[in-house]
Amino acid sequence: MLLIFCSDPMNKNAVDFDYEKEFSIAKSLGFSILLMSLEELLDGNADKSLSKINAVESHESALYRGWMMKPKNYEDLYNGLQKKNIFLVNNPDEYMNGHWFPNSYEKIKDLTPYSNWIHIENLKNDFDQIYRNLSEFGSKPIIIKDYVKSRKHEWNESFFIPNASDGNHATKVIKNFIDRQGEHINEGIVLREFVNLEKISIHSKSQIPLSKEYRLFYYQKQFLFQFDYWEDIHYDDEKPDLTIFNHLAQKIESNFFTMDIGKTESGDWIVIEIGDGQVSGLPIDSDILGFYTSMKELKG
Repeated sequence: MLLIFCSDPMNKNAVDFDYEKEFSIAKSLGFSILLMSLEELLDGNADKSLSKINAVESHESALYRGWMMKPKNYEDLYNGLQKKNIFLVNNPDEYMNGHWFPNSYEKIKDLTPYSNWIHIENLKNDFDQIYRNLSEFGSKPIIIKDYVKSRKHEWNESFFIPNASDGNHATKVIKNFIDRQGEHINEGIVLREFVNLEKISIHSKSQIPLSKEYRLFYYQKQFLFQFDYWEDIHYDDEKPDLTIFNHLAQKIESNFFTMDIGKTESGDWIVIEIGDGQVSGLPIDSDILGFYTSMKELKG
């Protein structure tokens, strides 16, 4: 399998600074690594983005490890590589199944808090649809995000709504979120029932609660690796039983994805969200060697 990393914006022959550790470890394990220009891709120049990648004679599978991108950019990347007989592990539809929250919700709804969403085309300046969506939660606490990201580090201003029936406060938080996401909002907004997770610390800067959460990686439906979600805090020795999550993984229509899970205050383990594995980050001081070793072993 080929690994494709983003090049440094200032040096197309070097890997992006933030991926240097991954790049070095993967290379030391014998992975074949190629570089692409994310900047050119985002500017609509897919061919130029892939200029340092040569076509291969026989079908070659590949895995992208880099920054998130819009589905249209990913499609351009996928098609550009396909012309060179290189096939990314996830096709464009599979990428969206991990990348956009609504695309995986039906698969995980029994193990995740109730959620609904509104496409950006239905937002505009009319809050009627938002009020209808809010009404489904009654007076429960909720959080807001877009199809990909939240602003949880702005907990009270743009993320957490203590009472969904408090229309004035809810619309203020939602408007803050929409305005602050601006042109970078991903496809629409998602409203989710808020569930208290088992707290293990407080973020030193934003003061948001840090909970017992883990990031699970799956490759070809098989469990690959588990990371502590939060860095620089102490987790106890308790580890989740992954049986139910490994079973759920069989339903996810993606070949490489993450499943973020957390433990509630009541002791239940839930799914927080699914992500595309190619654009899901690895904690910088975590066992990256173990991750790539597991991938190599799984690939045989």
